[in-house]
Amino acid sequence: MTHEAILAGDVGGTNVRFAMAYEDGGRVTLSEIWKRAGASFASFEAALDTFLTETGHKPDGAALGLAGVVENDSVELLNRGWTVNLAAVRARLGGKRLVAVNDFIAMARAAPELSDEGLAPIRSGARNPLGSAAVGGPGTGFGVALLRRMTSGWVVIGGEGGYQAFAPVTELEWELSKAIRARGEDAFNELIAAGMGFELTRDCLAEAMGLPPNDLSPKAVIAAALEGDAFSAAFCRLRAAVTMTAMGNMALVCNASGGVYIAGGVAQHLAPWLDEPEALARFNRRGPRTALLEKIPISLITSDAAPLLGAAHLWLDERERGWL
Repeated sequence: MTHEAILAGDVGGTNVRFAMAYEDGGRVTLSEIWKRAGASFASFEAALDTFLTETGHKPDGAALGLAGVVENDSVELLNRGWTVNLAAVRARLGGKRLVAVNDFIAMARAAPELSDEGLAPIRSGARNPLGSAAVGGPGTGFGVALLRRMTSGWVVIGGEGGYQAFAPVTELEWELSKAIRARGEDAFNELIAAGMGFELTRDCLAEAMGLPPNDLSPKAVIAAALEGDAFSAAFCRLRAAVTMTAMGNMALVCNASGGVYIAGGVAQHLAPWLDEPEALARFNRRGPRTALLEKIPISLITSDAAPLLGAAHLWLDERERGWL
């Protein structure tokens, strides 16, 4: 077992998680997982300082998954309102090696490392261990990443695919899109499927259905949908359809014979609707390529520790490649 203690971090739009990671024979073990609401801190640096002070850890390096684009040693977390200065983070870590990536790159890197306990099947199928995989789904935002096995190990490509334009299919979805645009907003997948657009989408969907406005919370919508409330069930099925359509598109982009992994806090709440026939049809229907998508296995990542695990593996990957 390596004696290096790696600080793994997962910083999303809602929560901040840290853990210490240790390697044993290529496998990573996480210990002392620490979770706090991001709203409790004025900045990422304040959250990091609190963790290090409370635990007393002095890590040998750090790997961070951050819900934003890493550019010029800076990361802007749009759904948190923070800007993370990576040079300042390195200084706080005593100049130790820091790997910083988009949080869904970390999520994607975890996918091939997860056991069955961290996954829930949406659709079974033969997974090509050398094939590409697509990882994405709604949380506070809608993250996406592609995963490919190369001779040098796993390579992950991230992006801002949550901002892909919403493509209405049903009459109700067309009316929803009109209602969103009438409010001066663009209709895109993250707005409709993820937490950041919950209230706007809720209100516009009610309008599209000819119903009065409501003030249902996200938890109340899920509970009411499970009890059979028509509006809430339509809302959940809408978000499931948008998620599955987006993931089908991603599967086509990379020919995801290695599987599709759906992730995110909202995605976990949508689990009862993701495997419904209409949701699966939205994943599959691509004309002549429908048969290709019908064979791809789809799993839901249920492990809350997945981004931490993936971040730690990315740190180890970089070490093995000679710190590219």
